[in-house]
Formats: sequence, structure tokens, C-alpha cells
Amino acid sequence: MEDIYCQQIIPGILKVEIVFETDLVMAFHHTKPYWERHVVIIPKQHIESLSSYVGTNELNNDLFEAIQVVTKLFEDKYGGCRISSNVGSYQTSKHLHWYVHQGKRLVKEEDGARH
Repeated sequence: MEDIYCQQIIPGILKVEIVFETDLVMAFHHTKPYWERHVVIIPKQHIESLSSYVGTNELNNDLFEAIQVVTKLFEDKYGGCRISSNVGSYQTSKHLHWYVHQGKRLVKEEDGARH
């Protein structure tokens, strides 16, 4: 299965609009959003899924800082948001990631996941 994050986004082949970044994580606007406002948060190292995650204190801190920064932005600008993460057969890209999203859904469930 293709890992768009490791193969294209982290190395900068596919350009994304970054919202937050550290040496260990990045948060960026989804390339093909499902929601009106849709940000993806990923670790820069390959970790397949939340169910297999064994993080360090530094990575945990950076991931939660990214989640806090992005959700605060959404809350301040739009009043609130949702956070979600897919695991196992729900993942179309086998790379740990969280979605922060808000607004109307742009893609129907049956249209399929896009990463």
C-alpha cells in the first residue's frame, strides 16, 4: 500500500500548506479535503497506526502540541472542530495520522477515502 506521507508529503514532492511543524511532526491542510476545513497531523517517522504506536516523550509532546495548536486555531476561528484517526482496515494510508476538521462534509462516505 502506498504511503503518501512518507513518499510524497514529508520529502516535499507533493507541496502542502503547513499549519504547524517541528522536527518530528507536521500539520497541513489536506490535499483532497473531505470537510470544508480539514487539517492532517502526522509524525515524520513512519508509524503504521495508532494501534502499533510506541512513542517517545518527545514525539508524544510534539504530536499533542500540534493537536493543541490546530484545534485552538479551529476553535478561535470557527467555534469548534472534530479530531479523528483511522485504524486498521479504515486506513487508506498505513501511516499514523489525525484529522482535525470542521464545516460541511465535501465527500460522501461511499465516495471512498483519499488518505
